Amino acid sequence: MKSIPILIIILHLIPMNSRSQQLGNIHLTIQNIENEKGTLRVGLFTEDDKFLEESTWSRDIAVNGRQKIELDFENIPYGTYAISIFHDLDENGKLDANFIGIPKEPVGFSNDHQPKMGPPKFNGAKFDLAQKQLALTVNMYSY
Repeated sequence: MKSIPILIIILHLIPMNSRSQQLGNIHLTIQNIENEKGTLRVGLFTEDDKFLEESTWSRDIAVNGRQKIELDFENIPYGTYAISIFHDLDENGKLDANFIGIPKEPVGFSNDHQPKMGPPKFNGAKFDLAQKQLALTVNMYSY
């Protein structure tokens, strides 16, 4: 009988916690787009994700001749994130790479992370969302 009042209290606390979660918006500017065709594949990763494998949020944006593209990720819970972008020139839905794994298509990462040896790491591209509005710029580059 005592467990019912405790259960009721717990059930009332759960919605209060979910309402108090702070959300922010990320305004992303993607620059240095060199090719007029293709699609930008943008992934927003949490620190718990498999970086570069499964993003929590993603967007596909047709380039259509633009050298700069702006987009927003809205209502994102405060936390630590990283952004990865690749320019899918041949529209096959994947990042093409040579036989040793170096990308054949342009890429870009938050913090302008450009690894010298090996694939990019979450820690190199991570940033904190801890405010209502955050503006980021990612520059695309080719190897």
